[in-house]
Amino acid sequence: MKECLRLITDRRSITFFDPTRDIPNELIKEILEVSATAPSGYNIQPWEVIVVKDKEKKRKLKDICYGQQKVEDASANIVLVANTRAGEEHVDRILDSWIELGYIKPEARESLKSQIVAGWQDPQRAFRKAVRDTALFGMTIMITARAYGLETHPMEGYDEQKLKEFLGIEEHKVVPMVIAIGYKDQNRELLPRAYRFKFEEFGRIL
Repeated sequence: MKECLRLITDRRSITFFDPTRDIPNELIKEILEVSATAPSGYNIQPWEVIVVKDKEKKRKLKDICYGQQKVEDASANIVLVANTRAGEEHVDRILDSWIELGYIKPEARESLKSQIVAGWQDPQRAFRKAVRDTALFGMTIMITARAYGLETHPMEGYDEQKLKEFLGIEEHKVVPMVIAIGYKDQNRELLPRAYRFKFEEFGRIL
């Protein structure tokens, strides 16, 4: 338990990465597959990722991210994509898995499919589902990265339309965040963690 708590509390949004250190592709894949155990409604997993590692592509991405230097210095940038059509596109694979594993009986498949797909028909609701679950995936990526000795920084500062055009992302998909990932520049010191609200300031128990 202590190790789990340490990974959560030690996570910081690093703004200075070591541009000389690279993360092997296989390690990035491993981190993302571990992180894909994050929860999602009905296990639909509406997320996709595009990992930008190429130096020239990182420079172009930096421009799209309003010149943030960490985009270029980080070993990679994980572009999180939320698919607002995932309910319809993923449901069959998910239900087939549930039947195989014994979660549901085959005769319950079609009624459950109708129920799941119905929840994705309203565009605003589909948007909320896709973004919410992809954000859970994103947070899991950042904690998992700490377990592998890596640092991250989630970003919301980018021109989403230009980003979609640059990476060929379809219009019905949303980019909730871009996560820079890499190794901290050891020549730079972190300031103390900024103020965090106490429970009494943000919560109540009924």
